[in-house]
Amino acid sequence: MKIKTQFMIAVACVLGVMLLIIYSLYEQTSRIVIRNNSQITEDLVRKFKLGMSQKVEEVGQMMLNLGFDPFLQQYLTQVNPSLLYEMSKELDRKIISLKAGRQGIEDIVLIGARGTKYSLNGGIEYVRGLEPEILAADGVYVSGLQKFSYSGTLQNALVFAQSIYADGSNGSADKRIGYIAVIANVETMFFDTDTPQSEPGAGFYLIDRYGRAFPETNVPDIARNVKALAGASEDLPASKDSIGGIKGSVQLHSLPDVQASLLSFIPEEALLAELNKVRTQSVFIVLFALLLMALPFAMIINNIVHPIQVLVKFINSIKSGGAIREARNDLKLEGNLEMKVVAEKLNGMLNELNSLTHKLVETTTHLLEAEIEKEKAASAYLRSQINPHFLYNTLESIKGVALELGADRVVEMTKALGKLFHYSIKGPGWVTLDRELNAVQSYVFLQLIRFEDRFEVGYDFTEEALRAPVMKMILQPLVENAVFHGLEPKTTPGRLLITGRVDDGVLLLSVVDDGVGVEEQELAEIRRRLALPSSLGRNGREPAVPAEGLGVLNVHNRLRLAYGEQGGLTFDSEAGQGTRIVLHIPLDTMQPGGDTDV
Repeated sequence: MKIKTQFMIAVACVLGVMLLIIYSLYEQTSRIVIRNNSQITEDLVRKFKLGMSQKVEEVGQMMLNLGFDPFLQQYLTQVNPSLLYEMSKELDRKIISLKAGRQGIEDIVLIGARGTKYSLNGGIEYVRGLEPEILAADGVYVSGLQKFSYSGTLQNALVFAQSIYADGSNGSADKRIGYIAVIANVETMFFDTDTPQSEPGAGFYLIDRYGRAFPETNVPDIARNVKALAGASEDLPASKDSIGGIKGSVQLHSLPDVQASLLSFIPEEALLAELNKVRTQSVFIVLFALLLMALPFAMIINNIVHPIQVLVKFINSIKSGGAIREARNDLKLEGNLEMKVVAEKLNGMLNELNSLTHKLVETTTHLLEAEIEKEKAASAYLRSQINPHFLYNTLESIKGVALELGADRVVEMTKALGKLFHYSIKGPGWVTLDRELNAVQSYVFLQLIRFEDRFEVGYDFTEEALRAPVMKMILQPLVENAVFHGLEPKTTPGRLLITGRVDDGVLLLSVVDDGVGVEEQELAEIRRRLALPSSLGRNGREPAVPAEGLGVLNVHNRLRLAYGEQGGLTFDSEAGQGTRIVLHIPLDTMQPGGDTDV
């Protein structure tokens, strides 16, 4: 008997048994679902609302305490830049101490009526975008779900804000002197691991007054519920629905503390947790069904499962490292016509593979070993070309400034140098372009001090380009090349322009200077080297290259290793006119040869 016939008999038996089970449980399940749904939902939502109210109250109390703090009021009304700088240090300590232990608070922003600004983590511009709504609010303002970027990662957040009024100590009581804003991470503040989940599988979705949902989801069922329920001012009754293919109860609950709503989803599994009696009846019915199906399943086990077990054992013996069997040890399967055909075809395939396996393995092994050694050598050589003279020149500049101007400039240079070193040796090998640009700006800041502002710098980057992923330290060597080989030898003031944009899926980064440029002979040599598959010479030797080309070739080869022929750079220059270098980085390609730890 064929496998198809046997399975048709088995499926018919299973179908008949399942219809009997569904019919016997239907009435009892419906009544229990209706009774349990309300209780489970109320318990979960009550705990969630309690936790949210406590955290919202904590944020409100924190803003209130800061608003009446005499030091903070003095800071918002201060106009002396020197005093503001000194006061900001004390304010940092006060804000950090107040923020410590409060989970979910990403930033605290202060905006004074006289233009005074303060932020712990750089959230001023985000808050500025909400300023009209904040100033128009009566009491505590709560934004809708907002997207904020911290450390290169987009996060969902709510902004709490409140106006600050003078305390009357200087005769201006009840006068608004600014406002305070708290940026709260929705996930860590309201959906952390301590969020009560009294039943497994229960889900919550926070919906703001604009209909945006957190956690974000593309499930059509969620989107449909958000659209239908968003904007409701009071709790709506529960309704049966299916979310992500899981049946359950959906209900909307009002959250006036944050001017939002909570969409709760209770899976049907949780609603049926108390069906002990029904479960017992189901066990007896299933056992009875198994007795009826024992005979057809015995036939299936004998004719299908046993041959399959023999086949699996045979395949595992090959996977464990044993050689492919000779023809006299061919696989033999009994039971079904189809299994016999499988055994014959498999034996034929193994016999053909037996003559090719050793040659293929040997050839592939040699090729892979050669490729790995080549990549290791190229990567090691490229890393060894890091130019140490930047560290030396920078330290000399710091020493000279310290002797001439005092400690303030030293502090500024030390901070910039510390940021650059920390960026170059810490973190992953791939970063977003905005982080790479921050390192370049720190480097340029140090060089402007060293060269006493003999050149000016311009930046022009699109938002799309700043979000693009790049290899770490891919832009700084080119800026260094422009400063030392283009602008330093120039006797008149110069200009450096650094730009970035995305064109047809390719990130284009350019470094342009109006320095001394490159002679035609040197330019031809650099371009010839850029056109080669690798900048390494034969037999591991490095041929002579103009000094201006070392950093350029280093960056070019890193791009080629990461992206293949699609990546790289172009080098254009004219003696006495300047140099233009353009990097080409495809955003939709990541070759396996890429450097993942630069």
